Amino acid sequence: MLKILSIVAYLLTRNLNLTQGLVINKNLVKKANPPEQVRISLAKEPDAMTITWTTMHHFVDESTVPKVNYGTNPFYLTQSQTASINKFAYKSKTQYIYTADLPNLQFGTTYYYQVGSTEGWSSTFNFITFPNGSNFPYTVAIYGDLGYKDGSSLPYLKQAMKNGEFDFVIHVGDIAYNLRTNDGQVGDDFLNAIQDIAAYKPYMVIAGNHEEDKGENFTHYRNRFAMPVNNPYADSMFYSFNLGPVHFVGLSTEYYAFYGTYGQQLAINQNNWLINDLKLKDGFDQMPGMEKPYLDNGVDLIFWGHKHSYERFYPVADNRVYKNASDPYHNPKAPVYITTGAAGSDSGYGTFDDPPNPASAI
Repeated sequence: MLKILSIVAYLLTRNLNLTQGLVINKNLVKKANPPEQVRISLAKEPDAMTITWTTMHHFVDESTVPKVNYGTNPFYLTQSQTASINKFAYKSKTQYIYTADLPNLQFGTTYYYQVGSTEGWSSTFNFITFPNGSNFPYTVAIYGDLGYKDGSSLPYLKQAMKNGEFDFVIHVGDIAYNLRTNDGQVGDDFLNAIQDIAAYKPYMVIAGNHEEDKGENFTHYRNRFAMPVNNPYADSMFYSFNLGPVHFVGLSTEYYAFYGTYGQQLAINQNNWLINDLKLKDGFDQMPGMEKPYLDNGVDLIFWGHKHSYERFYPVADNRVYKNASDPYHNPKAPVYITTGAAGSDSGYGTFDDPPNPASAI
């Protein structure tokens, strides 16, 4: 009997301690500022990555510094970058959005990172930097119109990310449906839902009409996302970046759709920037390209060697193939390219790729 009473007394004491512990933990919860909506994006420099996250409360201790701790060993995050703080107030809700650039990263390397502060840290995430140079393969998942409530493709995208089926994402507008809904709660829910993708793979975005925010000039898009802006207007609605052999350009057609609301100057700014941006890319790695002089001067026929076979193309320019006319070679609308390298070489004859180029005539 004594033994039983001792056990009961012990349990009562243990329950009392647990209750006291819960009271203490409640106080700690009030101070906690856990990170959420963790996401990464490509930065302006090829050896950098941008990290973004959100908290719903301001720091209790004003001296608290939000940081990204990172390194190549998940158990030993030796490097640190302080984040900027953007207080984003929207209707009845305020949140704090943090952004930090991680510079001078090693190419082709796995990095591990945590975000937060002494008031709360995230789990450890990771990403892989791209190789150096301009000649490496990668896969990009490009899609638009992905919402939170009816995002039917999201489970498949998460699984594809885990399987390593793509290296980064471009979300071409209409995000969450809508970022602003319920005072921004849908935007929060969406960014938490895609964290399983966006915390590991660069998540690049372009605004669609659903980001316009009904007269509020894309305020959620502008505040929530950190893109590698490289225009003199500091406008994240349009930007460009290089990755491997590809020059990517993100543009806002919404500046045309909403010019009556925001005026024409935003579209004019974007157009002026675009012309200069593409001029810099008229050829590989800012080398002068050859197609434009051909087109400007009416060149009709061009012969090439190197490939040890014969191939004739339909007239082609700017990725447009002119082959529907009864005689596309009569006064052709674009140059005709002929590969003729089959006269005899020490390495034998080449073959066509399978499938052949869509501009190929034979």
